[in-house]
Amino acid sequence: MEDFLKSAQAAFPIIDGSEKVNGLQKEVDILWDKWGIPHIFAETMEDACLSMGYVHARHRMWQLELFRRLISGELSEIVGKGALKSDMHYRIIGLHRVARSCAKRLKNANSDVSRALLAYVGGVNQGIQKMTQNPPIEFKLLELPIEPWRLEDSLKIILLIDWGLSKWNYPLELLRDKLIEKLGVNKADKIMPLYSGVTFQNPTGSNSWAVSPKKSKLGSALLANDPHLPLSLPAIWFLAHINYPGFNSIGSTFPGLPMIVLGHNEKIAWGCTNVHADTIDLFRLEINPNNKNQYKYNGQWIDFGVIEEPIEIKEDDNLNEFKVLTTKFGPIVKFYELDDEIYEIVSDDSFALRWSSFETRLENTIKGFFLINNASNWDQFRDGLKWLTINPQNFIYADLEGNIGLHHGGKIPVRKYGDGAMVTPGIDDKYNWERMSSFEEMWNVFNPEEGFLCNANYNEEKAPEGILLAQDRSEPFRQIRIKNLLQSKEKISFEDFIAFQLDYYTEEAALLLPQMLKYLKKNEDIAKLTDLVEFLENWDYELTKQTIGGTLYKIWVEQTIKSILIPLIGEDILNQYMGSCPFELNRLFELFENDDEKLSDLLFRSFQNTLAFLEKKLSVDVNKWKWGSLHKLTLTHPFSLADPKARVLNIGPFKFGGDTNTLNNGYYDPLNDYQVIVGPSFRQIHEFTNWDKSVWMLPGGQSGLAFHKHYADLIKLYLKGDYIPMLYSRKAISKHLEGELKLIST
Repeated sequence: MEDFLKSAQAAFPIIDGSEKVNGLQKEVDILWDKWGIPHIFAETMEDACLSMGYVHARHRMWQLELFRRLISGELSEIVGKGALKSDMHYRIIGLHRVARSCAKRLKNANSDVSRALLAYVGGVNQGIQKMTQNPPIEFKLLELPIEPWRLEDSLKIILLIDWGLSKWNYPLELLRDKLIEKLGVNKADKIMPLYSGVTFQNPTGSNSWAVSPKKSKLGSALLANDPHLPLSLPAIWFLAHINYPGFNSIGSTFPGLPMIVLGHNEKIAWGCTNVHADTIDLFRLEINPNNKNQYKYNGQWIDFGVIEEPIEIKEDDNLNEFKVLTTKFGPIVKFYELDDEIYEIVSDDSFALRWSSFETRLENTIKGFFLINNASNWDQFRDGLKWLTINPQNFIYADLEGNIGLHHGGKIPVRKYGDGAMVTPGIDDKYNWERMSSFEEMWNVFNPEEGFLCNANYNEEKAPEGILLAQDRSEPFRQIRIKNLLQSKEKISFEDFIAFQLDYYTEEAALLLPQMLKYLKKNEDIAKLTDLVEFLENWDYELTKQTIGGTLYKIWVEQTIKSILIPLIGEDILNQYMGSCPFELNRLFELFENDDEKLSDLLFRSFQNTLAFLEKKLSVDVNKWKWGSLHKLTLTHPFSLADPKARVLNIGPFKFGGDTNTLNNGYYDPLNDYQVIVGPSFRQIHEFTNWDKSVWMLPGGQSGLAFHKHYADLIKLYLKGDYIPMLYSRKAISKHLEGELKLIST
């Protein structure tokens, strides 16, 4: 273990002193605060981007390597056949092909975007050169050389993020297909609406809200945001501050990209939540019965395009000769993703996938974010949003003048046919998309009379101009809670914002539990369970890690859904979709057609199943049925999934509160031992009277280097609900300085 530790520590970069770096125009100062956050002070945009790339490489190189291999379908090359399904899936989707095409355009462009990205790529490669003798421990264990970072690798990162925020949709189309096949149209529609949308527990959520000066105790605007993304090790985000003449932004970055994604500059602050717009459609193809290499479109048989994608597999001398078939819509898909699991599509039909981001220019999105970073007011902020081509995000805005706003940014397909909820016929142009939405059609609001704005992924079905956002939408409960909290006080304080982000109240339970108890109490055998029912009756709907009533409620809902649906659709289908759960319990109750006795009996049986489950899983002692004893977070290093010895690199487990419908989010996988897999991946609260009083928090730590002091130093603060200051002025940074690194041009 000692040798292992020394080997890991050999990769730790210096943060004090000076280093020579090729490609710099002038000297760059990087001030490292005591939480491992770099504050980069450069003289030019190119030097700032190069330095950001250098820092990302030195602290997150393994993460960068993992991301580019995942996106390119090249994991099998380093981990073996266990990653083959993932590789085939991503080779089909073809994010790497889109990135490659964009990189070719950018290399020939003379634009700020191309210069920024090329400088960043150069910085990553300078960092890689510094690690030649002592790379991060993961590369040593795999005996894997670090290949140079390329422009297309950075573009892949945008696509990975974009895909992660978009991919939720087409599994729901496939689910409707399965339900129709198994139950017929009428019964399938009763379980999950076929011709209208469903609300479901989308794991990639977020919270955001802002108040204007008239609603704020400070007399200035306040803004809060916390994106709900996978809680990983290292963290998805890397916190940074980038300063050069005319540019001074601080916030969260994605390793692989040079710009601040969420944060503030000298005049404005911003955050975002996923609109959960439907940007993916599946098209059912008609295959030529006499030639399986053709499909019908507009009355003609058309040859599939064929892309050779050979996959190299570790310890296998033979390449996996893999072919991707393409159509006018997009690739023929064979897999879909749910809760980080990849499932094979089992169907006699062939489905082509069309995604809005196959057809947009990534460089425009990067330009948009740089414009946002430089904006001084609402109009300039909107000018940045106009360029975004990603899956639509709901951007929240506030500025020093006290203005607040919400605005969708991104592209949504406008359909000629259908609403995207079900698989679309792929035989004729009349079923295809018509166009992409324009910026003028995007939903927005500025300075509302109420003095506050909020969004937690729940949106109206359509934008004001009639553009369909999505039939299937996230559940509204977090948004209801935020609105209730903001309306509960005449004036809102900075401390209130912190309390709101840490809130565990579940509006879902407040709505659903009284109905469940009403039917349960109609059962004549309920007297035997009075003491346990009292835990539910006395529960305050706070889903803290200490709650017992909350545990009973969560497992009872799960057992009830299983009791209703397993006889109808089978355990395999239900298990795949149990995490996101697009099955509304109130709708399922309608299957009982007002037969209260039958529903009461089912709820009684499912309650008994709940008790049996908790006795087996936790204890026969009811006092040990605390939500945090079941619902836990482990920050997992990818190596530990393949080798139990590598669990030394994990952090946790930790008891965790909440669920997907609480503001303090804790989305979990019921099939994976209730492990928390998604939560607040980054928290920020902006204070406009003094930027140095703004706060933020990251789950885990800044560094991706195992055993580094900043590998997981923030996790205990995160779990306690603490924050660290978002240091902005040089004076404030100097008070919490850990090191000053000068990058010097060679």
